[in-house]
This record gives sequence, C-alpha cells and structure tokens, in this order.
Amino acid sequence: SSGINAEWPLRPGTARMKSHLLLVVLALIVVSDAEDQLLTLHQNHFGDIQTCDVKYVKPGDDYDIRCESDHAILTRIYKPTDNIPGDEELLQVSESLNNLKAERTTTIKDYENATKGEDDGYYTCVVHHDSDHVPAYSTARCKVVIVDLCADSNCEEKQICEPDYDTGTVECTCNYVCPPTFKLICSNTCELFPHECAMDAKICEDGRKREIQSEGVCPSTVKPKIREIDMDIEANLNDPIILSSGLVEDGTPMANVQWVFYPADGIPKYLDADKTFSFDLNQDTIGTYRITLMHCMDEEKAIHNEYRVGLILDPTTAPATTMEATTATTPGVDDLTATTHYTCTAFPGGVIDDFNARGHFYDLSCTHILAADLMPGGSFYNPWFIYGTFDNHDDKTALMSMTFYIGRDIFEVQRGWLVHTGRGAKLSLEEGIPQAVGSSGCSVKFSHLHIHVDCPHFEAYYDGIMSGHIKLKIVAEESILQKGRGNIGLCFDNNSGYRPNWQIGRTRGRCQIDTEEPPCETETPPNCFLSQPPVAFKEHTTCGVGAEGACSELHCNGNSPTSVQRCALAQANRVNCNLKLGLDVLGSDDDCEDEPCVWKKKIVSRGCPQENLPFVCP
Repeated sequence: SSGINAEWPLRPGTARMKSHLLLVVLALIVVSDAEDQLLTLHQNHFGDIQTCDVKYVKPGDDYDIRCESDHAILTRIYKPTDNIPGDEELLQVSESLNNLKAERTTTIKDYENATKGEDDGYYTCVVHHDSDHVPAYSTARCKVVIVDLCADSNCEEKQICEPDYDTGTVECTCNYVCPPTFKLICSNTCELFPHECAMDAKICEDGRKREIQSEGVCPSTVKPKIREIDMDIEANLNDPIILSSGLVEDGTPMANVQWVFYPADGIPKYLDADKTFSFDLNQDTIGTYRITLMHCMDEEKAIHNEYRVGLILDPTTAPATTMEATTATTPGVDDLTATTHYTCTAFPGGVIDDFNARGHFYDLSCTHILAADLMPGGSFYNPWFIYGTFDNHDDKTALMSMTFYIGRDIFEVQRGWLVHTGRGAKLSLEEGIPQAVGSSGCSVKFSHLHIHVDCPHFEAYYDGIMSGHIKLKIVAEESILQKGRGNIGLCFDNNSGYRPNWQIGRTRGRCQIDTEEPPCETETPPNCFLSQPPVAFKEHTTCGVGAEGACSELHCNGNSPTSVQRCALAQANRVNCNLKLGLDVLGSDDDCEDEPCVWKKKIVSRGCPQENLPFVCP
C-alpha cells in the first residue's frame, strides 16, 4: 500500500470502519444538498396565494394584476367595483371543481388607461384549490394607488423628477440630456452657456438662480459705480423723502437693484423702485429701507445700502432721545437675520406653509403627520411626532387639534384651548403660567391668544380654532432646511410613500382624501396678495406665501370668509412671519375683535365644554 496506509498499517476491521464513515459522510452531503434544493424550491414557490401588496400606477398608464399559487384549479381577479361572491358561493365553486387537479399557476389580468376614482382601490385574487386542500379557496388583496408621483414631488424648479412606481417614491435629479447642437446664450449672471438646457442643468446643480440675459456671446463686462450708504434720517410728519439707491453709474450688463422696506412690525415688502424712491413720511412709511445692488447677480459681492427713517419726536412728550426712540421701534435688518427660525404653519383652507416657506394646498381630513423627527440629534431615543387633526369648520378645512408624542408622553391641544394629557385628564391652565407635561421636557401655557407648547426641540402654537405653527429651535443658518433621514411630515415635504398626504389612522368614509384635488382655480382677489420678500436672501424667511394660498381658498368661487376665518388668517400670517424672524407673537390684527375677551369667549364656545377656562374675563 502507499500514502497513509504505508505509514500507518491498518488494524483488522479498520477498512470496514472507514467504509462506513465514508458512506455516512456521503449521505450527509446528499441530505445537505437536498435541503438546500428544498429551501430554494420553497423560496421560489408561491404558497396557497400570492399577489402584490401595493401597486402604484400613473394616471393613463396600462397595468396588470398578477395572482400566483402553488395549488390552483381556478383563479379569478376582481376589481374594486366588482361584486365578490360570498363564502358560501365560493365554497360551491370549489366543490364543483373537485374532479380537477391543482397546478402551480400564474394568472395575469391586464387593465388599460388607469383612471383615478374608477380604477384605484383593492383588487381581490381568489384561488380555488382541489378537494384535498384546506382551505378550499384562498383570497388576497392588492391595493392599486393611481397617482402622478411627480405632481407633488417638491423637487426644486429645475430638478428632474424621476418616479419609481415599484416603490411609490421619487428621486429629484439633475440628469439633463442636452442636445449636441449649440445656441449660445448669456445669462444674467454673465455666464456663457451653449444652450438653455445647459443653463438649466447648472441651476439644478448649484441652486443659483439664472435667467437668459441675451442670445449669443456675452458682452464685455463693465462694473457699475456704487456708493455705499448707511444712514439715519429723521423728518417731520408728511415731509417728502427721496432715497437714492447708491447707483452712481450703471455698468454692462445693467446692475440689478432691489428695494425692500421693513416697517416697524418687521414684515418686509418689495418696493417698485430703481435708482431712487420717493414718499411722504407718515406712520406707514417709518422703518428700514434696504437696497441690494448686484452686478452679474453676484450675491457674494452685492452692496447692501440701508436707510433708517423715523419721525422727529416732540421732546416734551418723549423723554428718550430721537435716536433711542427710532432704534426701539425700527428693528435693523441685521437684528432680524441673526435669529431666524424654520417655521411651518397650517393655515385655514388646507394650506401648509412648510419649513422652507413654500405654500402647498392639500386635501386634509382627519389626522395627518405635520412634523416628526425619528432620530433627534442622530439618536433613535426619544423621537418626537406632531399630528394635526383637521375637520370642516365654517365650511372650510381647519386644524381642530395638535397631538404631541414626545418619547413616551402624549398630550393634545384642542379647539377651544383645551389641553388633554392622556387617559381623559385635562390640564388646568392659568394665563401666562407654564405647566410641565409629564417627563416629556415640554411645558404648556396660554398666552397671546394661543396655546404655547415649549419642548426641547421645537415650539408650537395653536390659535384654538383653525391654525397652528411649529418652530424648530435650531437657529436657521442656511437659506433652505435640508431634511434629515428621520424627518417626515407635511412640514418637511409630501414624499409620504404609501401614506397619501401623510395621512394616518382612518382613511375611509369622512376621512377619505383626494391626493390630486387642485387648489382653487378662480382668480385670486387683490386683498389676498400677501407674499413678502425674504430677509437677506434667506428663503425660509419669506412671509405670506401660505397665507396668500389660504386667502385664495377662503375666497374660492366668489365666497366670502366668515369673520372668524378673516381673523384667524390675519393672526396666522402675522404669527408665522414673526416666528420666522425670531420676534414675539404678541400683536394685533385689523380683522380681529378690538376687545380680546370677545374673541376669547367666541373661541371657547366652539370647543368642548371645560370648567376651568385658561383666562379670566367678566
């Protein structure tokens, strides 16, 4: 013998033992291979019945429903509008097929031209088995959602929405496919592009706004001559005032001149002016005037000129100096930009002004996620959620309550300034005095006609009737809030996957919504033009966008809003802007009651009865 046998002679019986061991090893290998094949076979099989869970379809597209089974004699697929036989009838069908043999089948039913409101809903697969199988038949449902995923994608203006109908999600990309031919254009940023497509791709990539200045090669640039201005002006009532932008000599291309007026209440307004602006001094024209001059739209090299205009005060009635009085009533632009915050507001009429000051109309009914952070500070511990529940109040969509989930604590503020702390308990409030809520780290108080919720990561305000606000506590350092991995809800965006409009809980009956319901299409009345410019190019400080959309909804089809709706809208617009600019919510509104107690009693009368009101009124 050779090899091992040559070095270690075998004892009697050893060869027989080694043969047995070899057979055992071979048997184990065979069994193992069989198990692997069985596992693979099991993974590839369908069981009694298998179909999709959710299928997303674009309106107008063709689609199919697939139903698969390992034990099928007969398979039928029913649309949401079809009448599905009852249990007794299905059993009779199975019994009538007993003489047939079950097989592994895949049944596909094709449908054309998907139409929302007709073809969406639950499709039901019914598989009949043979006589030896229990149960005699099986059913499974597939939900078909007909939606244009890119309609509410929240992609930036120049971004390309790429929908994935397998997952119901979208991706905003800059995957432009530009033509190979050139048609030179010069942008207002003094950049030369081979064509408009290339300019749009560049806007998508860096987010810098550009427009076509001229066709062809850009002309040689000549810088404008600009005088820097930082001036206090005091004058008498009704005195004429003429302000210069500071543009001494224009350049090539022409300089962009933008005037913004910051009145004493801090809400900015664009002015239609160029080199100069003239007005008569009165209470409505006192404030700060900022002029931004840019050449080639270069924000980094922009010149910011500023005038602070105030009245000469009568020294017999004002102990403070004129300069002190002007400073106290006119906040500077730098003061406003130092502590801006990302703020989201639910306005009456179904309009959400998100954290980036973009207004969106939604069909809202019952409960929706307004904002949530599943991992605050990068940790999965102590996530927070804010739900908003909506109803129809004064014949328009209105926020009736805000529910807060902070770690393990739950509490809710409701219409009429009622606060529930869970298990039926109600929090008794005294105006201006905060009260802690469990171990949440949050406090609740009633002040300035709002329930004010103060939590570690955010503050929230509810007007007690139809509007609510959420202000993130982080100081807004960037113009746009970049959504984190754990951020969800309408205040961030509407990329809600299988939760249309971020709706949760009940979704049928009175809670049913239409994700494609358009905003009001009638002409917006002039008194609804409420949009105001951002402060110092910080887009999230733009005021009035959501309020303008809400005002349009309240006036839709020639309707007139009620007095409560007018007051709630004016109040929500002011509070939204003040929170963005880091200002107090204290203030008054022309469309509201002059006497606060009249408004307070009106609000509590519309909520659930409560013994201890959060205010004292005669």
